[in-house]
Amino acid sequence: MKLTVHIGTTKTGSSSIQSFTRLNKAALKERGILIPSSLGREIHLNAVLASLPYGESRDLARTIPIVSAEHHAEFRASVVSAFRQEVADAVDCTETVITAEQLHSRMPNREDIARFRELFCQGFSDVRIVVYVRPQLDQIVSLYSTMLRGGYADPIDDFLQSRMRPAFRSYFSLQDIIERWSAVFGAAHVLVRPYKAISHKNGCLGDFAGLLGIDLDEGHWNLEGKANASINMAGQELLLLLNQTEALSAEQRRKVVRWAERNCSGPGAAPSLAMAQRFVKPYLDSNEWVIKTYFPDHPEYLEPRWPAE
Repeated sequence: MKLTVHIGTTKTGSSSIQSFTRLNKAALKERGILIPSSLGREIHLNAVLASLPYGESRDLARTIPIVSAEHHAEFRASVVSAFRQEVADAVDCTETVITAEQLHSRMPNREDIARFRELFCQGFSDVRIVVYVRPQLDQIVSLYSTMLRGGYADPIDDFLQSRMRPAFRSYFSLQDIIERWSAVFGAAHVLVRPYKAISHKNGCLGDFAGLLGIDLDEGHWNLEGKANASINMAGQELLLLLNQTEALSAEQRRKVVRWAERNCSGPGAAPSLAMAQRFVKPYLDSNEWVIKTYFPDHPEYLEPRWPAE
């Protein structure tokens, strides 16, 4: 059996992929593709948390909840055992899929990736790591909209400024992401897919399905799940103002977000050109390495959408 591990990156269509695999779990298994329930209902966060040391990513740990080192050890053993049994029981499957963008965003150390390989990648005939790459500026502009949905209360230039600290380099540096996963699994096992090159009508979902040998135009696939709808500048300004007042409960905010997604669709806020240039500058050299290594004839794949002056 082969193993495909989808690690994001963030804001590259992961939600669509994960919604599809959840909604079509049974149909995929009939096609010989196992989507393991033991790792999570939609996003395979159990694999992430089991691979991290106790005390890392406390916000994710609270969703379990993991309250002590002993509990974490028990959780890890339970998840690994359940996963391996699920794989062993899937005798008619030829491929297993693990998907969680947090494998990229929450695992900046090679030691954590090596632990993930040890726990979840043993016994497979082949392992491939699928990573979608996108210009950092486009990524963070999209991420800002997601942050507003969650209650973030600062303007977009402040958001970019906050993500320019050295601690975020491993999150945004595409070269760093590729190299740390290649160091553990081998460069030949890391499949780099440029987000801007995808022309499939279903975006990254269609591309990822193709990697699994699936044509979404054939068969009866449930495609109801969709990516996070874009919210235009007016909708984002509404969310920003409401977040700043701190007047909404989490449930009230979710209702406002759903309203904004239905009624305020379109391009969102853009940072100032000066801030955008400052944010991108640290990644220019590493992006050049990615281009030369993976798509030398298409430097435009990592050319950001620059804001107007």
